Amino acid sequence: MTVLKHRTAFWLIGAFLGFFVITATPSAEAAGPLYGSTYPSKITGKLWRGVGNVLFCWCEVPYEINHEVQNTDIFTGSIVGFFKGIYFTGQRLVLGIVDVVTFPIDIYGNNYQSIQRTKFPFIDEVE
Repeated sequence: MTVLKHRTAFWLIGAFLGFFVITATPSAEAAGPLYGSTYPSKITGKLWRGVGNVLFCWCEVPYEINHEVQNTDIFTGSIVGFFKGIYFTGQRLVLGIVDVVTFPIDIYGNNYQSIQRTKFPFIDEVE
């Protein structure tokens, strides 16, 4: 009977966390007259960017493999893309951890793109 209670509690906690992640994730379409210009919106944006980068840093490996295979042949693209993906995964993980730990402090200013290509993996930002 206690195993059933633990399983139920495990599934309830998992469902709650899944619901929280889905509903609390800021949309890419979020915009308003003060979006990104006020201090609270900047620090929460930095926190969500850091959480997203920590959770999805591994996406850099298949992204880079795909990118390199499209630009070269499959053998060379797979090898070069894998190692480039590992490099960008490490970079995204470290910057994500820094963002989560230092989210109340503006350490980048407006110069985030000089450190990392995009805010989130798989999102090509075109300006």
